[in-house]
Amino acid sequence: MSEAAKQQQETGLQRHWFPVLTGVLILAIVGVFGYKYLTRETIPVMKALSDFSLENSNGSTYTFSDSKGKVRLVEFMFTKCPDICPATTYNMSLMQKELKTKGLFGDKVEFVSITFDPDSDTAQVLQEYAGKFQADPTGWKFLRGDAQAVEKVTKDFGIAVLKQPDGSFAHTARMFLVDGDGNMRRAYGMGAEMDMDQIMADIEQLAD
Repeated sequence: MSEAAKQQQETGLQRHWFPVLTGVLILAIVGVFGYKYLTRETIPVMKALSDFSLENSNGSTYTFSDSKGKVRLVEFMFTKCPDICPATTYNMSLMQKELKTKGLFGDKVEFVSITFDPDSDTAQVLQEYAGKFQADPTGWKFLRGDAQAVEKVTKDFGIAVLKQPDGSFAHTARMFLVDGDGNMRRAYGMGAEMDMDQIMADIEQLAD
């Protein structure tokens, strides 16, 4: 075989194997991500939640179903809480920053903080509280309502609330992840009990 023929044959082999190798690499990459997608834990539906309407801190009416399609992280709190509530809200502010860097906050993910102390937590108080944690109102709603309206929501979420003689509240220390269809999907601890990495992973999975 002549030298020219050999070079032509080698060139042909290179041209043949390059697209094959590229295809194999693409399939390998797709396989890795596909495997992770197929093997990741399915987040079960805990219960379907009832719709509700409460007053937003900006004075407008917020209806839960209006944010249908978004993943929602729901916190129950009161601004005079000395420990677990502000710690939880602070952690949420950290997650807000991370979700913004991922382009998810506000568009695909919404935070909802509901006070069960409407007498003290006026709209202005809630706005000031939100400002302390740099809460972005485009994706983080602070809500209030009369005692009856709030009680209906807390019961639906399974939150027990008991007003103390000093005006503070003893309450179930749980926050919740709700999917775009209004289904409760996770219940988490609050404050120091929050697993930030797990919550972020669950949010991203549902927002995918």
